[in-house]
Amino acid sequence: MDNYEEFIGRLDAASAKLKVRRNTLNEIVEILALLMRQNTTGLQLWEQRLHVCEELLAGTAGKSTRRTALVELHEVALQMEPLFRNRVQRVDVRLAAVRARWDEINRSLQALEKSRTKLTSSRMLSQERENLSRAIGELSGTANAVAAVNPDPGLRSDLQDARQAIILAEALLEAKGEK
Repeated sequence: MDNYEEFIGRLDAASAKLKVRRNTLNEIVEILALLMRQNTTGLQLWEQRLHVCEELLAGTAGKSTRRTALVELHEVALQMEPLFRNRVQRVDVRLAAVRARWDEINRSLQALEKSRTKLTSSRMLSQERENLSRAIGELSGTANAVAAVNPDPGLRSDLQDARQAIILAEALLEAKGEK
């Protein structure tokens, strides 16, 4: 009984489910990448503001009004810079986790496609073997097959050689699939 179709159908169903998940993860990666760019830009701007405030504070030794305003800006920059650094780190960790899941799904999809190809190939070989067995049966006049009117003795030998070659090819596929 040919149950290849059922297994190929299962592989296709699993692939379809994984593709939906992968597409969702693609959208999440895009969102996280945007957040990463925005927060990295924010971090760079706060680092620049902190540096500028420090330079201006060094140049305002005698001007207390200006110094007070710069000290306030400096304190804000000191608070915002680590806030953005932490955001960048959190987004980076989430982005790496989502990409790792995406890679895992992609590897599974590749394995499913490889299995589907092997099953399809094995199915074709099995059908060819059945066709050859039927042809050999017809030539030999077995109970399951109708005898040919004018059997060709060389044809039977050629068909047996072809059948053996197909069996060897299937065995090779199975051996390579197990390793």
